[in-house]
Amino acid sequence: MWNDPVALNRLSRLILAATLLFTLWTLGRSAAENLAPFGRVSVLGASQEETRVAAKAALGKLRGGFFALDLDATRAEFERLPWVRRADIRRVWPGRLAIVLEEQRAAAAWNDRALLNTHGEVFAVTAMDKYLGRMPRLYAPEGTERETARRYGEFVAVAQPLNMRVEQIVVTARQSWRVRLHGKGGGGVLVELGREHLSERLARFARFYPQAVVTLGPIARADMRYPNGFAAQIKGSPVGGPFTGRRMAKDVRKA
Repeated sequence: MWNDPVALNRLSRLILAATLLFTLWTLGRSAAENLAPFGRVSVLGASQEETRVAAKAALGKLRGGFFALDLDATRAEFERLPWVRRADIRRVWPGRLAIVLEEQRAAAAWNDRALLNTHGEVFAVTAMDKYLGRMPRLYAPEGTERETARRYGEFVAVAQPLNMRVEQIVVTARQSWRVRLHGKGGGGVLVELGREHLSERLARFARFYPQAVVTLGPIARADMRYPNGFAAQIKGSPVGGPFTGRRMAKDVRKA
């Protein structure tokens, strides 16, 4: 080919044409950016101050106008923000960029290292320590986030009629569950649920707990791992002290 003038001329014309097309594309893109910048950028869904500050910083990193902005890259940029679960980015003709954020809804602290949202998803936040003192704390094996979140929702519903809240859930490596409930008056009780029939056992506790307190006094710990009742440890007894009989629920019901 190098000895063929005709072929060399054709190759030269192809290279020249490609160079010209690339130049025109570059100039056209630059012109489009200058002629069609975003006249307005709207951000909806940023209700928390932390999200608003982070979103403002992310907006400062945007590059490109109406035609050239990479929507996928922009979406990924916003979804990297700690309190943003999902971001929807859309162009709105003639010159608006619409950003709708779905913020994380934190349900509890997860293993003291992150937060767990209401969908059972873990997300990291800065200054984790400030959340530990005011959120329920869940301790469970990694990979059980969704199951733990689902159970947490069940336990919250059971505890509400007792004017109690779920303060802590501990799930061991062998899937044994322990729930600490905290009353509005300051009292709390540790409920041992074991590995099976968790909902049934906690419902049984809720059914008999008020009368058990009237009969026995403040209860520090309740062991629900019995088929027909539960054992209770009274507050003020030594750690590891005696429990009442295993048929306490039945005895209370008769009282």
